[in-house]
Amino acid sequence: MEVKICGLTTAEDVRFAVECGADCIGLILAASPRRVTVAAARELVGVAGAERAVLLFRNAPVDEVVVALAETRARWVQFHGSEPVSVLAAVAAAQPGVRLIRAWEVSANEGVAETDAGLRAYLDEARSANVAIEVVIVDVQKGGVHPGYPLLAEVARRVAVRPPRVWCAGGLTPENVSAVAKLGGFDGVDVASGVEAAPGRKDAARVAAFVRAARGR
Repeated sequence: MEVKICGLTTAEDVRFAVECGADCIGLILAASPRRVTVAAARELVGVAGAERAVLLFRNAPVDEVVVALAETRARWVQFHGSEPVSVLAAVAAAQPGVRLIRAWEVSANEGVAETDAGLRAYLDEARSANVAIEVVIVDVQKGGVHPGYPLLAEVARRVAVRPPRVWCAGGLTPENVSAVAKLGGFDGVDVASGVEAAPGRKDAARVAAFVRAARGR
């Protein structure tokens, strides 16, 4: 089970997450209490290693994303807004070798079929444009009612018949991640607030417990 620890803001927390075995470190460059500057992200990428570092954006201009990738040398970028495929294509063209993650927020008002249809259409368009999305994160709609992990798992199983790996996000904690992983369909899990002492500051014990639980240890 792949593990992404997101919303890190300090070198100490990044270093500890890596030592615990996190596969990816998420650095938020969008509006958030966990937001970091490009300069800070560059330093944190140096601690995490470029292959682990994920820069997260939400509806940012293409130039802003490209500049941040070039300055930090992070290998991953996560799009967590309503970005069309054309934005991903433009970033990939400007930064050859960048690895793409697409977050897909799931509403409690939508069923599996509706969510799958929208996500299927997006991934089909990406393939037609030769945009290689490596990971899809099924997340919950911010400020909305949680649709439940069984629904997210079913969406993940449907996505799994297509190329991207699928990670689960949205309300995960050391206490529930093991049960969520056992639902099947997920290749990885993504956590931010569930392992925090305060926004942007991680609780070392909870980070370690989350990684162990996600991997059934």
